[in-house]
Amino acid sequence: MDITRIAAAAAELREAVGGDGADLRLASVDVRHQTVVLELSLESAGCADCVLPPEPLRAMAESALHRKAPGGYRVVVDDPRAEQAGDAATPVPADGWLTVVDPTAAAAVDDPSPGPDAGSLAGKRIGFRVDVLWRSWDWVVDEWTGPLRAAGAEVVTWRRAQGSDRAEGARQAEEFAAFLDGIDVAVSGLANCGSCTSWTIKDAVAALGTGLPTVAVSTAHFEQLAHTLAAHYGRSGLRLHVLPYPLDVRPEDEVRAIARDLLPGLLERLGVSTVAAVA
Repeated sequence: MDITRIAAAAAELREAVGGDGADLRLASVDVRHQTVVLELSLESAGCADCVLPPEPLRAMAESALHRKAPGGYRVVVDDPRAEQAGDAATPVPADGWLTVVDPTAAAAVDDPSPGPDAGSLAGKRIGFRVDVLWRSWDWVVDEWTGPLRAAGAEVVTWRRAQGSDRAEGARQAEEFAAFLDGIDVAVSGLANCGSCTSWTIKDAVAALGTGLPTVAVSTAHFEQLAHTLAAHYGRSGLRLHVLPYPLDVRPEDEVRAIARDLLPGLLERLGVSTVAAVA
């Protein structure tokens, strides 16, 4: 076990997860038993529900550590929320539940390519993946829609409701697949909390996997988490466009002004060939 590399990887992971006030710290490295223990604290989290759920957090921690510090060690995540998911008939240990990450699980093979450029927008159908959480993202998309249409593109949106049950989740999966099948360029947002960052990046990676020119949109506070998740999903080269944080608490006219200022940057990241004309 390379303790120095493990500690550095854990420090990066801690910073990535800290956007919602959560603290994922390296609790111990047991060389004898080849075990790394991470401990999650939610004491300072302003919105515990916004933090990555236990299973996505576990999976990301596993891949991030093994990617940065390869080895045959196992990773244990001490997550206080896992206790709530336990069987009520099963006694809960005094020190809480431990989630053991399979040490034999391999990290996803990474594709660092950002994907194809969008090129000319004339005649293209640009799809914005929006969500049910952030009205500021709706304002941004609305502000970007006018110039894109003026450049000859068609703009459509699809709204994600994250955390749905199995039936609703399956229906959304079908809708999202149809949405991707009907567009030429994908823009996925908004990564503005831990959970919505996970969904934003997951949907962006899915779009990129179909061969679409794709960009994910994040606020600055969740930029590192977005990059970490993109690598976890096997597409570290995913294009990311960053908006200021906080965004949702700003008045609408200020958000719209920010959107206008940052449209050229979005087009550049997408590889649009007529940036000046659009902006």
